[in-house]
Parts: sequence; C-alpha cells; structure tokens
Amino acid sequence: MAHAEASFDLRRRMQHQRAAIQRRIAHTRDRAAATADAFSAALLSARSIANQTVSNRAQLNQLKQQLRKLEADLAQALSVQTSKRSKHKLMGDSILNTTATNDQLRSLVMDQRATRDEYVNAISNQLQAIESLEAESDAKGDTNLDKAIMWYSKFLGFQVVGGEGVRFVFSKIDVQSPDKEYSFCIKLIEERYILVQCVPFVDGSEELLKDLNCNNDLYKFVRTMRERFQMATISGTLLKLPSDSWLQCSKFICGWLNLY
Repeated sequence: MAHAEASFDLRRRMQHQRAAIQRRIAHTRDRAAATADAFSAALLSARSIANQTVSNRAQLNQLKQQLRKLEADLAQALSVQTSKRSKHKLMGDSILNTTATNDQLRSLVMDQRATRDEYVNAISNQLQAIESLEAESDAKGDTNLDKAIMWYSKFLGFQVVGGEGVRFVFSKIDVQSPDKEYSFCIKLIEERYILVQCVPFVDGSEELLKDLNCNNDLYKFVRTMRERFQMATISGTLLKLPSDSWLQCSKFICGWLNLY
C-alpha cells in the first residue's frame, strides 16, 4: 500500500512537472510567435522605410537638378542684369558727355554770333558815315577819294591794287580770322576780261567770267566773287555784309578805276 501511494505521488509530481513543462513550452511558443510577429512587422517597416528612402533619393536627385537649373538661371539673370547696368552706366555717361558737348557747342555758337553781330553792328554804324563821305566826294571831285578808299578798306575789308591788271583784295570775311585776305586779279585785254589770279581758287569762276564778258556787269562779278570766297571759308563762320553796302562800294571803286 505504501508502494502504491509512492507511485501515486510520483505520477502526480510527473503530471505537475509535465503541466509546468507544457506551460513553459506554450509560453515559449507564444513568445516565439510574438517575436516572429514583431520581426515580421519590423521587416515590413524596414522595407517600407527602404522604399521611402529610395523614393526620397529620387526626389532629392530631382530637387538637386532643379536647384542646379535655378542656379544656372540665376547666374544668367545676374549676368544680364550686370550687362544692363553696365550699358545703362555707359549710356548715362554718353548722355552726360553729349550734354556737355552740346553746351560747349551752344556756348561757342553764341560767342560766334556775338562776334558776328559786333562786326555787323560796327559796319552798320559806319554806313551812314560812308554814304556821307561818298556824297562829299561826289561834290568835291577827287579831293576825298583817298579818304573814301581808306574807309572802305577799314570797315568793309575791301581794297583795290593796281599793277598787271587790277587786283581786288577782300578781308573781314571769316570772323575767326578777319585779317585773312582773299583776292582775285582781272585784266582787260581787247575788250575782254581775263582772270589772271584767284587766291584761294573759287569753283565756277570761269562761268562767272563768261557772264562778266557777256553782260559787262563788274559790280555783280565783284560781289559774287566775294560771296564765293565766303562759301569757301574753312571755318564756315562768315561775316555777311549788307548787299547794298557792297553795291555802293563796288560801284564807287570800279567807277573810279573806269573798268565799267
């Protein structure tokens, strides 16, 4: 009976141990299953993260390309802006230089006009005295002839020199060089005028000489030659005298020379 009880206790302990072992095995299986599930979930998460990383890398590459393009566009825009600024500065400098040049030219033109007006006014102021002198000379014959010629030479810059033909000398043509002389020499041979010399040479003088020989208008020839000298003036700043003054002057001196 004691042996039976011992066997019963042994079986009972073995059952208890078996049940404990089974509980451990079940617990271990549960833990293994949980671990496997956790590992599977972690693996899925890692795969998802990896896929997201690959996608992010592709997007990052695209963003880098876009950034490089934007940098290139920015560099080009800066270059264009710098070029425009440079051109704008050059244009501004050019405008300033042009304005300064225009001011200088305007001042020069005003000075030249003032000088011209001074000459014209001085000559105009002497016209009445010259006309009075002509009237006095006509009344007294040749008494004041030398004085009249002096007046013409002084105020009209016109003188006549005899010699081989008659040399007509003009000055007061160029305001910049009022003492510069222009001259031509004509000679009467067998009732025909010949142009012996012309300094400086005047274009069309041959045609003018033909007209002179046709119409015998020496006054017109003298006035026209002086106008041609004016047009040939290098400076282009001419002292324009009243036409009636030159008509009186040329008539008086040419009449005195008996060339008409």
